[in-house]
Amino acid sequence: MEYRTLLVEKKDQVALITLNRPEKLNAVNLEMRSELLHLLDDLEVDDEVRVVIVTGAGRAFCAGADISEFGKDDRESRKQGARAIGSVKRIYEFEKPIIGAINGVAVGDGSQWLLAFDLNIASEKARLAWPATRLGILCPYGIIRLPSEVGRFRAKELLMTNKYLSAEEAYQWGLVTKVVPQEKLMDAAMELANEIKKMPPLSIRAIKEAVNRGMEGYEYARQVITNLSRTEDAKEGALAFMEKREPHFQGK
Repeated sequence: MEYRTLLVEKKDQVALITLNRPEKLNAVNLEMRSELLHLLDDLEVDDEVRVVIVTGAGRAFCAGADISEFGKDDRESRKQGARAIGSVKRIYEFEKPIIGAINGVAVGDGSQWLLAFDLNIASEKARLAWPATRLGILCPYGIIRLPSEVGRFRAKELLMTNKYLSAEEAYQWGLVTKVVPQEKLMDAAMELANEIKKMPPLSIRAIKEAVNRGMEGYEYARQVITNLSRTEDAKEGALAFMEKREPHFQGK
């Protein structure tokens, strides 16, 4: 299959996926989401691939969902929310290790995906946030995973204020395992992938599953994002974003 929103390279048992909508800061549209899920299905059964690396083209890792596809109608907004949590769940349940090479800003889908990856390396230019609250909704996977990664107080600060973390802060908070200069990011990610691919695949799979077993909350996240996407505040948040103005939320 040919991909229009992704670049795929396979070499020496490592697959490199590059999110490839640089003109949109790699914002996730329906096509990218569908292509990524299809690609993960293929890579999961590809015996020549043992480790996957995900990075972004251009200056961003991923600027979240493509807001231009939101807010067309309530039904479509609910579909978008369900697809968002579904794609994160698929990434999380992927049987092989996924390394995030975070090359720039990672927000929304981008920051939720990196929470579902197994390991993350960030360039010094990386910045992380979970800012969907500003759109009158929330990051459904963020509310599940962030508390266990950074603690409930820090998680609430990130989710309630839309605070951005620098690469160094993300390292200090345990969200990335290493910070490197931008020009050394892919070398560092490949070095880590090469170390992992030497290990027995069945052991790696068992480690991943065992560590991840404590993860719960998908159904709650799916329901809450569905409910919020129906609100007046969600419509106002998307409209304000498109009009490049401050939103005025009414709690409705």
